This record gives sequence, C-alpha cells and structure tokens, in this order.
Amino acid sequence: MLNPKAALFFLSVLPQFVHGDASPARQIFLLGILDVLLGVAYWFALVTLAARLHTLLARPKIRRRWEVTTGWLLIGIGVGIAAA
Repeated sequence: MLNPKAALFFLSVLPQFVHGDASPARQIFLLGILDVLLGVAYWFALVTLAARLHTLLARPKIRRRWEVTTGWLLIGIGVGIAAA
C-alpha cells in the first residue's frame, strides 16, 4: 500500500488473469496472496542459500581458493576489456 508502483503494477497486470464467471475482487485478492506467498518462498530460499554460502566461505581454505579464483577471473576480464 505504501508503494504506488506496486499498486499500479497489480492494477495493470492482474486483471488479465481474472475470469468473468467469478467475483473479480476475490480473484484479484487470491492472485495478490499468491504473489506474496511466492515472494516469501523466493526470499526464504535466497536467504537460506546465502547463509549456507556464508558458513562455507568462512572456512579459511575455501575462502583462499575463492579469492584466488575470483582474482584470476577479474584479471581475465580486465585483459579481455583491454584487448577489445
């Protein structure tokens, strides 16, 4: 309710998925709830993955390998840009 862009998005997109044989208000409400539930599931999965990666990258051996690998990748990107 505090984000007018989200309200405009829902007003412009959701009516396309409303069938005329049932209550439009109920259908839009259910589609909004579905959107919220999918968003919560997505963010929950993302936060869980980030927490696991954090514990994995906290190990010194893995952190060192990660830094070396990303360092070489950045050097490669820099060389590629310089050569272009």
